[in-house]
Amino acid sequence: MSSNAATITIHVKNFAFSPKTVNAVVGDVIQWVWDDGTHTTTSTSVPVGAATWNNAMDASHTSFSYTLTVAGTYKYWCIPHSPNMSGTITVTGSLPVILSYLNINPTAANKAMLTWKTVTEQNTASFIVKRSIDGDNFTEIARVNAAGNSNTERTYTYTDNNIGTANSYYYYMLEIADKDDRRTLSDIKLFKNNAAVRKLILSLSPNPITSPGHLMLQFNADKAGSMHVQLFNTAGRLIKETDMGADEGINNGHFHLGNLPAGVYKILFTLDDLKETKTIVVN
Repeated sequence: MSSNAATITIHVKNFAFSPKTVNAVVGDVIQWVWDDGTHTTTSTSVPVGAATWNNAMDASHTSFSYTLTVAGTYKYWCIPHSPNMSGTITVTGSLPVILSYLNINPTAANKAMLTWKTVTEQNTASFIVKRSIDGDNFTEIARVNAAGNSNTERTYTYTDNNIGTANSYYYYMLEIADKDDRRTLSDIKLFKNNAAVRKLILSLSPNPITSPGHLMLQFNADKAGSMHVQLFNTAGRLIKETDMGADEGINNGHFHLGNLPAGVYKILFTLDDLKETKTIVVN
């Protein structure tokens, strides 16, 4: 990884942090940027020696920056919308490896081919390929041996042949290990699975809902934009509607339903040319 500090932006919108999970290196700066709502970014656990934080994110506090000084896992949330509105930052120290890029492209058979290039390597043991279907939880799927020591550009590839058709998006990252088992992480990269059946809504929870209702959802988006959400009662009358900002990939949203009478409701989700209707029950 480069020794130059990076600024990593996390948007505060849809009652969610986007992206919810990020990788960083000691010295990087995390910058939260407010898009909508009334929130906070508040640390819940930090590594020993790291500073805690608690900052409002609203129309009067539109940006907050935090410099990462200690390796480890940082967890945080929004106080009024905890525990559902939360995020994780995984911070490692840098290794004497300069990774110039990590790209992911589809093959002719619609598989995911990862390609990465190192400029220099020192004492490098392996590249551990990790994959996620939600951008938060990663599992190891392969290990690729590294050159060990090199002062010339080297290119590596790995093809993931097991992506199937169920998921429209996958997330990948590299965990770089040296021969002393020190490790650092690459950025998280998004791959669009062109072989998947297009689907808008991935999950709704809880359902049934107890009033006052707070409905959490995950949805796909093929590009940045906005998803329109409309709530109808059994008579077909529009009760409530809102718009949720969308980034390419898997998005997290939060729909405030308020104090609805008990009953069955329909929610119509519209994003570009996709429309999906879901049924929810309010107890």
